Amino acid sequence: MGEYFLLNFQHTQINFSRLFIYVFKERIKLFLLIGILGITNIGIPVISLLFMWLGFSSGVLLSVAILKFGLKGILVCMGGIFPQFLIYIPVILFYSDKIIDKRFLNKKTLRKQNIIEYILFLVIGIIIISIGVILESYINPFILKSLINLIDLNG
Repeated sequence: MGEYFLLNFQHTQINFSRLFIYVFKERIKLFLLIGILGITNIGIPVISLLFMWLGFSSGVLLSVAILKFGLKGILVCMGGIFPQFLIYIPVILFYSDKIIDKRFLNKKTLRKQNIIEYILFLVIGIIIISIGVILESYINPFILKSLINLIDLNG
């Protein structure tokens, strides 16, 4: 989210359907990674490392934005993640917690019913994540453009 990008973003025409497909692929990868790791023995440490990386990278992004734009950088970062992260954060945290608890696959022998429940659990998560993708693809660009127009990034 450099200054060049943000200033040019104001005047960019967005292909919303292509943006939706791109964002969907990116968000589902993380969700499915957590879901797949949740049924392995290495799932808990890898999911923990993943969350540490997400926190670290978010902190770096926010720090750079503040260094570049001052307090306006906080607004730019918030505008970049709103409203979709109101969906993403609770879903990822909830699903990670349930997967780590191995709520569905905590038995020594996998039964067909456990596998079906786990798949249904993941499908519901994908549907909820898709709502966030819709917000990110169709609503967030308008919010971010409005915010950039509202604040003067150069001053």
